[in-house]
Amino acid sequence: MMPVFLIGYMGSGKSTIGYELSKIMGLSFLDLDVLVEDEIGMSIAEVFHRKGEFFFRKKERDILTSYNFNSSSIIATGGGTPCFFDNQYFMNSCGYTIYLKISCHELANRLKGDEKRPLLYDQKMNLKKFICRQIAQREQYYANSHSIIESDNILISQVQKIVNQII
Repeated sequence: MMPVFLIGYMGSGKSTIGYELSKIMGLSFLDLDVLVEDEIGMSIAEVFHRKGEFFFRKKERDILTSYNFNSSSIIATGGGTPCFFDNQYFMNSCGYTIYLKISCHELANRLKGDEKRPLLYDQKMNLKKFICRQIAQREQYYANSHSIIESDNILISQVQKIVNQII
């Protein structure tokens, strides 16, 4: 068994699915955003506001590459994690990556009114357009995952089946 990294845009269900899957399968669960918050002592929104996105991405990379992920762990990554530095290559080389792919329409519905996501602060009026544009830029990274699951109406059992195959 190797670590399983859940990848996808913010709001795709990485943390929720990862946590539930870890309980069902008796595996440990880690959320990369939580690891960053714990390391820095601030919320992701505060980090973006006070230190900027580059500082956050660098810290995220440092934790990703230096953390000793247990071979039986499920890790929820940040939405942008695969798109910076060589993070996607790193995750693919040391673990198994699953892209939770969700339509722009569904993501806009899920993220509408979400105040804790720093990249969405100024996107209230054009949220769907912003999401579609960002996904178009990120898709080249996300698509390099080992597995892709169409996830608008995802079931935990779909992800569990893939993780069982890995085991």
